[in-house]
Amino acid sequence: MSTSVGTPNWASKTIWTGDNLYIMRGMNSASVDLIYLDPPFNSKANYAAPIGSMAAGAAFKDTWTLTDIDVEWINLIEQKHPQLYRVLLAAMTKSDKSYLVYMAARLLEMKRLMREGGSIYLHCDSTMSHYLKAVMDAIFGRKQFQAHINWKRTFAHNDRLFSATSDHILWYCKPGRPTRNSRNVKVPFSPDELAEKYPYNDNRGRHRRDNLMGPGTTAGESGKSWRGCDPTDYGRCWSAPRTGEYAKYLNGKFLPGYLEIPGVHDRLDALDDAGFIYWTSTVYRY
Repeated sequence: MSTSVGTPNWASKTIWTGDNLYIMRGMNSASVDLIYLDPPFNSKANYAAPIGSMAAGAAFKDTWTLTDIDVEWINLIEQKHPQLYRVLLAAMTKSDKSYLVYMAARLLEMKRLMREGGSIYLHCDSTMSHYLKAVMDAIFGRKQFQAHINWKRTFAHNDRLFSATSDHILWYCKPGRPTRNSRNVKVPFSPDELAEKYPYNDNRGRHRRDNLMGPGTTAGESGKSWRGCDPTDYGRCWSAPRTGEYAKYLNGKFLPGYLEIPGVHDRLDALDDAGFIYWTSTVYRY
């Protein structure tokens, strides 16, 4: 194994074939920003590429049997990674344990490869997602869990009450300063989605109407009547945007100084005076 840390010892856009465990062992530590893996799912099935396709002849067995090598891995994990060892002991069957040992060995190597703040995305389905979540908690730390992403891969079917229509992606980060602003991942709306979610359009752009009242009542200013409308009558309180991206957007584009307005009612005054509040016929206006 190369001992250089932080510098990739491979060329960009390189493609390897073969077991990734042995390939990763030759890669420098802390040299990868992002890992996405689509491993076997422990589906108890065998797969082969269709005849006539470019991958014809390729076969893949997704059935697992506990071997002597797996047992040696378990013994090694027990010595060096006791938390991970306890997760492996929770496997329901020997086949599940064999699969988790296979995954654990490779995830430990991936953690070594990741830079501080790097991200790893593990693609799986409901067969082993709960076990893999526990394995990744043990390896990366529960606090490093970022999100459980549901990937809808097909439409629901009417032949089953709860159809399996989604895969899962488990996202973890390695401790440290993020190498990229990975939380700023955004997928643009299609024109149809945009029109559906933001049906109103004027000279300020496309928008939607939402409720300026938040859940619950309060004795503070946000619970007091404003311009003839008492939020307590609705079992709610005023929730004029004060922080976050929308408040910054208002401040930067339409209402300079908005972020410096301290009072809830003062912020509501500023929004209403600028025409940002739509009064419905069911709400009494002053």
